[in-house]
Amino acid sequence: FGGRLDQRAAVSLANPTIWNTGWSSTVTFSAERTSENPIFTARLGGAGIQFQHYLDKNRQKSVIFRYDFRRTNLSNITIPDLVRPEDQNVRLSSLSASFSRDSRDNPLDAHKGIYESFQVDMNPGFMGSSTSFGRFLGQTAYYKSLTSDSSLVWANSLRLGMEHAFGGSHIPISESFFSGGGSTLRGFSLNGAGPQREVLVCPAENPNCGEKISVPVGGKQLVILNSELRFPLGISAPLIGGTLGGVVFYDAGNVYSNVSFKNVASDLTHTVGFGARYKTPVGPVRIDIGHLLNAPPGVKTLQFFVTLGQAF
Repeated sequence: FGGRLDQRAAVSLANPTIWNTGWSSTVTFSAERTSENPIFTARLGGAGIQFQHYLDKNRQKSVIFRYDFRRTNLSNITIPDLVRPEDQNVRLSSLSASFSRDSRDNPLDAHKGIYESFQVDMNPGFMGSSTSFGRFLGQTAYYKSLTSDSSLVWANSLRLGMEHAFGGSHIPISESFFSGGGSTLRGFSLNGAGPQREVLVCPAENPNCGEKISVPVGGKQLVILNSELRFPLGISAPLIGGTLGGVVFYDAGNVYSNVSFKNVASDLTHTVGFGARYKTPVGPVRIDIGHLLNAPPGVKTLQFFVTLGQAF
């Protein structure tokens, strides 16, 4: 792709079976230069190789082993305080292993089944990373039909993440955990949960203007709990027929600066809300309104989202 503000190229090679072993492989290469964001220019490059193997004949359980090398360079930063120096030039050389299990009846709009995924990443400095850290991210989602026609569904999801830097290294902001938005904590704006820091928004030519905004910085620990009840509304939907659906939900969680279970409960945020679902062939169109019960100072208590697909 070539445009005035964005130029990118990518190539991949997939082998569905390696010497009839039951393993598949994928090799990818990508490069991009973009200045679509007027605040900075980014140059990104990456290469990776992945091996995947299904553990059962139904292809519900699989393991993936992957190696990635990625490089990110930021330049022409018009707000100097926005991106810290250590995050302007980052190299990541990542080894990862993951396990997943998916018994959902429909991944786009599940009515029953379980989805689980667990991934561990290591970014060691001796393999070329500009920083050394480890990362874990796990998710378990459970869907249960409460009626014989699957019209009433109880859906639940739990996500946990932890990171740790080694030898005095730092974790790049691109690899930190963020939360908030229509698919995580619906009482916050996109990535609005968790630690914040004040940033001078003064341009480089006027560094003493004194104007500040609060921006999310991510964290080393993530906790997200979602629970919702999906039900039919009995109202005919236009264009494609069928009926509209409704949902009531509860979201809890937060992003934490450090890995510690002492403050998980005390700093947990709680959101309640309701929404509507309009079924389409590519998944439901989703409208959600979330109310944050214990909003931090300066954070709006009401959020509104319109998107495609279920929240989880």
